Amino acid sequence: MYEYISGKLNRKKPDHIVIDCSGVGYRLKVTFNTYQQLPAEGETVMVYAYLHVREDIQDLYGFAKKMEREFFYKLIGISKIGPKAALAILSAGSPADISNWVLSEDAQTIAKTPGIGPTTAKRIILELKPKIEKGLGDADVGDLTSDIGQGNLENEAIMALEALGYVRSDVYPKIRSILKENPDGLDVEQLIKQVLKK
Repeated sequence: MYEYISGKLNRKKPDHIVIDCSGVGYRLKVTFNTYQQLPAEGETVMVYAYLHVREDIQDLYGFAKKMEREFFYKLIGISKIGPKAALAILSAGSPADISNWVLSEDAQTIAKTPGIGPTTAKRIILELKPKIEKGLGDADVGDLTSDIGQGNLENEAIMALEALGYVRSDVYPKIRSILKENPDGLDVEQLIKQVLKK
């Protein structure tokens, strides 16, 4: 029903925002990632929106980026994952981070999200992994690498390995494993060599 909402950012909190749109205040639940990307109160803002309607609830959700909303749609499509749980998961990591956890089958990290236990984390991986491998929304798997921490190193190594004919979803878990085993760090060349040995 709503594609986006644009107006003056009236209130900004870690879990919700209020946007003044022509004298009407829209209250939207947001992820912590969206909260961090918003301008200061009083500035003009535009967020992608999702309206969740149940017989006793009408909640608006806001997302700074379209990709985050697309990921939200995929999460609420998983059995027993509602909007509240999906928002919590997206507050724990960006779509890139969560995609990387899913591709590397890191249920332990996903299960650290409040309200998400080990069984639910495994179900998320089972249902989401094929969708991520095929491409997700407006972004394909090539866009789903983390931009936090060692993301650039990971991305460079993955792109080089893809040029050699390797599949991203096959090499990513190996890269994460190698980086965990080498906390002091590696350069791209060393990382690629170790992946090719595995």
